[in-house]
Amino acid sequence: MKTLKLIAAGLLLVTGAAAQDHRQSPVSAPTPPQVGMYVSDEGRYSVMFPSEPKLSTQTSQTQSGDSIIQSLAAASAGGMVFMIGYFDYGSGITFSLDKGRDGMIENVKGTLIDEQSISLGGFPGRQIKVQARTDEGLEFIDRARLYDIKPRVYVVQCMVQKSQDGPVPAGRCERFFDSFRVRTGG
Repeated sequence: MKTLKLIAAGLLLVTGAAAQDHRQSPVSAPTPPQVGMYVSDEGRYSVMFPSEPKLSTQTSQTQSGDSIIQSLAAASAGGMVFMIGYFDYGSGITFSLDKGRDGMIENVKGTLIDEQSISLGGFPGRQIKVQARTDEGLEFIDRARLYDIKPRVYVVQCMVQKSQDGPVPAGRCERFFDSFRVRTGG
């Protein structure tokens, strides 16, 4: 499970347009209002996590040399990892859902199994399902939704070992994804 968590954190990085220099620093976690529901005032989102998430931030460099700060909330339960990541991009930066998808797949040397265009509150998004293998040989499935809610990108992920994948984990991922809400307008 630790390997899945490390991979998941790496997947968020590549959506920032080939992030290169990243340093992790812990962030103190606010207490969720109730078990399962997590509200991020700073992130302007809420989601039903299966347990209290661990929070972190990473500073990365885009290909153009701009620095971006990426925030991540991750929790695991039942052999699965659930994550929300986000970062803001400046007015001179353009985010591409295609490049975000490609960066995630390239980072894990994965294979795209399925992809759909989606939206959230009228903002464009992409839903993908990727199959990949860790360096230790563990095969996993990563279901992800990327949303470009200018000037913020959200990456919502749900990961499970391939051997454990099926209708029940897929349903848990869908419930997690469907619980994700964004508050726009600062």
